Amino acid sequence: MHPISTVVLGAAFAFGASAQDIPGVTAKLATPRTIVMAGGNVELRLLIDVTADAEVPGDLLTGISLDVKVNEKGGARVEEKGKGGTVALVAGTKIERTLTLPAARFAPAADDSGFTVVELAWTGLAGANCLFKIAPDSSKVDLTTLDYSKTKVVLVTNHGEMTLSFRPDKAPGHVENFLKLCKQGFYDGTKFHRVIRNFMIQGGDPWSKDDAKAAQWGGGDPGYKINAEFNDIKHVRGVLSMARSSDPNSAGSQFFIMHKEAPGLDNQYSAFGNLEAGADVLDSIANTPCGGPQGSTPVTPVVLYAAVILPVKK
Repeated sequence: MHPISTVVLGAAFAFGASAQDIPGVTAKLATPRTIVMAGGNVELRLLIDVTADAEVPGDLLTGISLDVKVNEKGGARVEEKGKGGTVALVAGTKIERTLTLPAARFAPAADDSGFTVVELAWTGLAGANCLFKIAPDSSKVDLTTLDYSKTKVVLVTNHGEMTLSFRPDKAPGHVENFLKLCKQGFYDGTKFHRVIRNFMIQGGDPWSKDDAKAAQWGGGDPGYKINAEFNDIKHVRGVLSMARSSDPNSAGSQFFIMHKEAPGLDNQYSAFGNLEAGADVLDSIANTPCGGPQGSTPVTPVVLYAAVILPVKK
């Protein structure tokens, strides 16, 4: 089903330029999630704004007609016939169509080592276009074949994406554990539950998936602990490190990314990677308004949708 609903303009996502191919009608195409998982679904929203009485093709309201480019190369058109005919719409009509389609329909052979870029344009509506990326399926990655020093992970959040690189030369156990959890989808849907501007942002607690357990956030783990690997990596801006309790060997899944330098953490916490890209996202998260008992719980949840492995083999 491809539901149609009336909308109020001002939704919080970006659109391409307005289409002017049907007199009196503008149309915009958008996707609220610019990264989708291989094997998952793509949500598209077609907004139709009637500025003067107009006759529009029925297929625009009930069918699908999308021109597709995959990694800047032409792909197969995605089409579904509608009811045909024409529909009379009066000025002031605003229609939103929400379409949910499998990602594989746009790129059946998505790249398993990196992101596949898909560009869509609604046929005949110049400017009604959008772009999204299909992430590789981390569950299919064979960790034993990876070069951990070159493999990266993209953290897909509701503030944008952050790309992490790793230091297996300094903390091999922590790197392997983090990648194992990413492969399992362990982090998907967790939150950055502890955010302190000019210090760090912390996530990775499985309990943070459940708002009913908010009082317990910060206490979750994967059901095991790993031994400390303290090293000489300094806790400066962008460094990726592992959270723990008072026991040095109590890290499990919770991690943090430094917002500013904190030398008091050096040789006390196991640093195991760095922020490679997405410093603006780090700043956005670090500056989000916070409250709660400690003043460090984001008022609007900071969600980690997925931790995507970009594998590089040995």
